[in-house]
Amino acid sequence: MLNLKLIGSILEQQIRFNDNKSLFYNGGKSALGPSPRTLCWLLEYRPQVAKTLERIFADGLLNHFTNKLAEQGISHFIQVNQFMQFTSKDKLQLAELYKDQFMRIWSLLQNEGAGEEVVQQFFQKHYQQLRTFLIQTNGEELFKKYTMDPHLFWVPCEQYSANLQVAWLGLDVEHLHPPVLDLGCGPQANLVQFLREKKIEAYGMDRHVEESEDRPFLRCMGWMEASFEQEQWGTIISHLAFSNHFTHHHLKADGEPEAYAQKYMELLRALKPGGSFFYAPSVAFIESFVDQLPQYFVRRTWITPTQQMTRITRLTK
Repeated sequence: MLNLKLIGSILEQQIRFNDNKSLFYNGGKSALGPSPRTLCWLLEYRPQVAKTLERIFADGLLNHFTNKLAEQGISHFIQVNQFMQFTSKDKLQLAELYKDQFMRIWSLLQNEGAGEEVVQQFFQKHYQQLRTFLIQTNGEELFKKYTMDPHLFWVPCEQYSANLQVAWLGLDVEHLHPPVLDLGCGPQANLVQFLREKKIEAYGMDRHVEESEDRPFLRCMGWMEASFEQEQWGTIISHLAFSNHFTHHHLKADGEPEAYAQKYMELLRALKPGGSFFYAPSVAFIESFVDQLPQYFVRRTWITPTQQMTRITRLTK
């Protein structure tokens, strides 16, 4: 008997089957497609799959499944390349795309003559829609390298210990101005936990962090969707996060450097007088402008032979 749990299992193994395969490879036949198990269920257990889908539709579970798939999809895309950015609206759009696929699968199952070739065509159209979604949300430039190889390449995105971040950014922990915001704190929020253990009022924001009742100081959100009130924070910290993405958009042919510049200035205005924004790597192309403003003091420090960190302190209102 096909049940909802098994449907979820089939979906998960289908995602794993295409893991590490490029969605954009154009050097030959795409390696993406339905797994043998997926083909088996769709072709040999056609009536059972159709009835289970009808149950999902009738019980109002379609939104649950498609929203979960969209969350998993967004998470997977970001794990592949940390520079992909998605808004809440984008996530809803992806959920609608998956909803359409559920309906199309159900329609396909009604056709007794639909064999493996039809199923393969369905999946190829689905992957084309995913490619279109990614280009619409992130531009074409980001995916050019993915057209050259059938397998994905690694874009580093690591979590770092609190001690390493403190040393890298030269933080004088005992004299940080509260409250402290760690922008892009990571799923584990290591630095935030470290600071709170020292009785420092610290908060974290990250698109991967899990919000919970026992950790009300963490917020699951991307910085481009967040609003930062003026004079809200005593200290803002962003280790290999915001400035990395800012530089990426500055260099990317179809990036959004203006939007990042506006958010950068919003973060500076969110500092209380005497407060500081610590980040690495430095972004000299905008710091040279900020350095001319009388209300801010810019200081850069070499942390490796090729990398600098920046501390911007707000002097006045």
